[in-house]
Amino acid sequence: MQKQRGMFKSPLTDKAILGAYMTGILPIKKYGTQSAVSDFKEFTMLTPKRLAKYVGFQEEVKQLCEKYDVDFAEMKRWYDGYSFYRMKSIYNPNSVIEAIRNGEFLSYWARTETYESLKIYIERNEDGLKEAIVQMLGGAHVPVEVETFRNDMISIKCKDDVLTLLIHLGYLAYDQSTKTAFIPNEEVRQEFVRAVMAGKHREIA
Repeated sequence: MQKQRGMFKSPLTDKAILGAYMTGILPIKKYGTQSAVSDFKEFTMLTPKRLAKYVGFQEEVKQLCEKYDVDFAEMKRWYDGYSFYRMKSIYNPNSVIEAIRNGEFLSYWARTETYESLKIYIERNEDGLKEAIVQMLGGAHVPVEVETFRNDMISIKCKDDVLTLLIHLGYLAYDQSTKTAFIPNEEVRQEFVRAVMAGKHREIA
């Protein structure tokens, strides 16, 4: 770890590295108050900034529905729901393509991601988590404090950490203006239902 820190905290860093572009699901891990990558510019699911317009499908979906005679309203109900500042309508691109290709609105999420990962986190016993899940399954937006999250899948200490992780994984959407989390669409809602039905929290089911 010390050698890795030395790569970014060294007088030679600007001579050895001109620029780097790195991708991943989670933001850069927070280690204490000192960061070895303080010069990095992060674009996350919480704050994608100028890269927001390159995430997922947006206006293309309506054009695709017109071209292939697909019900746009139903497409929106199933696969829309994510939003960023100034970008209020973002679709899951894989699911849109699969729905058009197969001529059916289904949960294509399960074919690329298992719901087991979702089940693991929503079965945790953090205070208020079960109530938040019930509210979101009913269509509500629930308050979430995203700053407590330590940017990994292990250091989960509270309900807000779980919800923030699920936002980064795409299982929840985040409204930056109201600082709330919610289930974005029918496809993801079905994954939540599957995870709850197969899980330990029978009272939620």
